[in-house]
Amino acid sequence: MMNITRFDQAKAKPAHNGTILAMEVLPAGVKAPFEHAWGYLEPHQAMEGHSHPTAEVYFFHQGQGVVVVGDEQQPVSPGDVVEIPPNAYHTVQNPSDGELYWFALWWPPLD
Repeated sequence: MMNITRFDQAKAKPAHNGTILAMEVLPAGVKAPFEHAWGYLEPHQAMEGHSHPTAEVYFFHQGQGVVVVGDEQQPVSPGDVVEIPPNAYHTVQNPSDGELYWFALWWPPLD
């Protein structure tokens, strides 16, 4: 049986102190060696900036935005993939008039 999931605002929950909506990416029951979440930002909003000891990758799916990693910032759009090193301060901003969707994968530091 095929199991398909997609981002659904009605099922998403506030994350990063309510600055984004998030929900799991993979279908329930799929065991992956990483954590995962969809991220969603409404127009003219920004995700709370943060850092953590895990490496992370953002895959942008829809909309136009800006990613800040450390002292750098770059515009992003669908198809862009952003690497975020462990312990690096980062955030996503949506200065546009449209919605912004991405998904994130993160994993514990590799020894």
